[in-house]
Amino acid sequence: MAKLGFHIIRLWMAFLSIHPYWLLYLKSDCYCFLIYHLLRYRRKVVRQNLLRSFPEKDAKEIKSIEHRFYHNLCDLVVEAPKMMRKGDHGYQSRIAFTNVELVQQLYEQGRNVFYALPHSGNWEWFAKMMPKLTPHRSIAIYKMVQNPTFEQLMYYLRTCDCGLEMMESKTVMQRLAEMCDSKNAVLLMGDQTSLGKSYDYWTEFLHQDTCWFTGIERLAKKLDYSIVFVDMRRTSRGHYEVRFELIVDNPKEMNDGEIMERYVRSVERFIQSNPDNWLWSHRRWKHSRDQQA
Repeated sequence: MAKLGFHIIRLWMAFLSIHPYWLLYLKSDCYCFLIYHLLRYRRKVVRQNLLRSFPEKDAKEIKSIEHRFYHNLCDLVVEAPKMMRKGDHGYQSRIAFTNVELVQQLYEQGRNVFYALPHSGNWEWFAKMMPKLTPHRSIAIYKMVQNPTFEQLMYYLRTCDCGLEMMESKTVMQRLAEMCDSKNAVLLMGDQTSLGKSYDYWTEFLHQDTCWFTGIERLAKKLDYSIVFVDMRRTSRGHYEVRFELIVDNPKEMNDGEIMERYVRSVERFIQSNPDNWLWSHRRWKHSRDQQA
C-alpha cells in the first residue's frame, strides 16, 4: 500500500510541477488564508516565539512578521513539486549564488565541508543545488520519518536527477569516517529543537536561554571538516539569494563550545536581519536548563 501511495502522490506532484509559478502562488495564497485564519495552525506558538525573540518590536511589527512567515511557509509547500523540474521550469534559475568561490577554494585546498544551513529560505532547493556548486561528493543528512509513503516521496524529490546522496542521521559519524578517500560537502541543519540533554550546548539566543545539538561541532572536530554557514534568504516570491560564510577552518584547534557559539551567532544575525525567513512554527524553546536530563 505504501508503494502504491507513493506512485499516486508522485504522479500528482509531477502534474503540479508543470504548473506556472503564478498559479502555484495563487494556491499558496489560498492555503495561507486557510491555515492562518481558519485552522489557525500553530498561531500561539509562532506569536509566542516572535514576542520573546523580538521584545523591542511593537505589536504591529510582530504581526507583520507573522503574516509574512505564513505566506513564506505556504510558498515552500507549493514550490516543492518544482524539485522535479529542470532549467527555467524548475528551481535552478531562481537561486543566485554570490560568493560560491569560497566553497570552490575549499575543494581546491582538499577540505571536506559541512554546510550549516538553518531552516531558512528554501532549504530543499539548496540541497538539490549542492552537486552543482563544487566537485565535492554532495551529501545531505536527514532524519527518517515514520510514514513510509512520505519518507519515500521526500527521498525521491531530494535525489531525483541531481546526484545528491542522503544519509540518515543515526549513521553519520560511522559513514563519514568511512568516506575518508573522497572530498565531501555535507548539508547539516542544526537549528532544530534539541532533546534538552546535559550534553547540549546552552547559550543566549534571541534573548532566550537556548539549548543546541552539538553534533556539528563534534563531527567537525572528529573528522576535521571546515564549516560554512549558508545564508539563504528569499529576495522575492520564488527567488532566493545564497551567501556563504566561513565559520571554521581549523576545528581541531578550537576549544569545546567555540564552534557552537560561532554557529549560533551566525544563525542569530541571519534571523535578526530576515525575521520572516526562519521556521517559527516549531517549538524551539520547550526545554529549560534546570529540566535537562
